[in-house]
Amino acid sequence: MLELWKSQIESRLRELLKPFEPRILYDAMSYYVFQEGKRIRPLFLCAVSDALGGNVQDAITVGCAIEFIHNYSLVHDDLPALDNDDFRRGKPSCHVLFGEDMAILAGDALLNLAFETLSNRENFISLSEKDLIYIIRLVSESSGFQGMVGGQVMDVKKLGDPWSISLKKTASMFSAVFACGGIISKKHELVEYLSKAGTQVGLLFQLIDDYKDKDGFYLLYGDDITRLVEEKHAECINMLESMGILTPFISSLIRAVISPLETV
Repeated sequence: MLELWKSQIESRLRELLKPFEPRILYDAMSYYVFQEGKRIRPLFLCAVSDALGGNVQDAITVGCAIEFIHNYSLVHDDLPALDNDDFRRGKPSCHVLFGEDMAILAGDALLNLAFETLSNRENFISLSEKDLIYIIRLVSESSGFQGMVGGQVMDVKKLGDPWSISLKKTASMFSAVFACGGIISKKHELVEYLSKAGTQVGLLFQLIDDYKDKDGFYLLYGDDITRLVEEKHAECINMLESMGILTPFISSLIRAVISPLETV
């Protein structure tokens, strides 16, 4: 089922981001988006929605909007003014291929496309305008100064430890993913708990990412980071089990998150 969902996510991304003029902007916008990464955020959204009886096709569309936001952040992160990375996923970075001007504008356009997608009721099957407003509020808070962008500022300016930075920069978007699963499933009473569970999954994701890159948490804890991963993994499993949503699909995605550690 995860492979089917991933295939549908890839197709939906291409439906939502079709060729347009000026072509150079479309090419820059689609460059990262269509590289077919893990899609871990939209897949978690599908899995949570499925576990709670929500419409998975609507989860895919919301997940695509979140994927646009994720990729806009990668385009901007790679810029010389921020991380100054010339390569991503083994390929030239967006600004290297298209220029810094187009990379900035492509990132801006992807962010706007996310909310254009979420605000169009015709893109959805089961979600009402009220549901979409709720989702837009959660996603905008999680991706803006209270969340991802705020965390990026803290990271760039060294304004905190890896925990406080990661809570905003990474975990806030995972929190939104899980919470949106509750909204899509009409389980509004679970949104707060889902948000907390998503935060912990996001922290687990960042711990593993820093272990792979020997950065962030790894610089603080060294090889002892593996103990933190084990503890955070157990915490995530316990939270998801207590909510009754630790389905085989969610379990598989959690395993995918920690798989880099298991292969070492």
